[in-house]
Amino acid sequence: MFTLAVRLFSALLLMAALTLSGCQTAPQKGLTPAQVAVLKQQGFELTDDGWEFGLSGKVLFGSDIESLNAASTEIVERIGKALLGVGIERVRVDGHTDASGKETYNQQLSLRRAKSVANVLGTVGMKAENIQLQGLGSSEPVASNDTAAGRTENRRVSIVVSAD
Repeated sequence: MFTLAVRLFSALLLMAALTLSGCQTAPQKGLTPAQVAVLKQQGFELTDDGWEFGLSGKVLFGSDIESLNAASTEIVERIGKALLGVGIERVRVDGHTDASGKETYNQQLSLRRAKSVANVLGTVGMKAENIQLQGLGSSEPVASNDTAAGRTENRRVSIVVSAD
């Protein structure tokens, strides 16, 4: 009788252990509500590519210029600190140009613009290996290249945070 009780108790313990092991929480995929709140607060918008901070209108580049001015540098520093503050350590930086000039040159210029933003993100503690760079040239305009104002809007950089 005693061995039957021990076997029954052992079987119950085994079943309980198996049941509890099935309840383990899988690692979270995606962003936490706190991270999403910070992204929204910083001006990011959800797009098909993830959460995007389009620096158009905020961080623009002069014609054939790849470096950030002081005001744009402050914006990128603020964003970088806010992202790191909520544990977002990986971003993609997309550089863009207007349609003036040759496309091969524009692609290289857009990549240099992305690098200038990545360099600022690095100064606030984001690791270079966690920053993916893309130079998209003039392939994704947000405004018409037929006007000076439109070309100005197209000379920009976007910071993208993936929800994966």
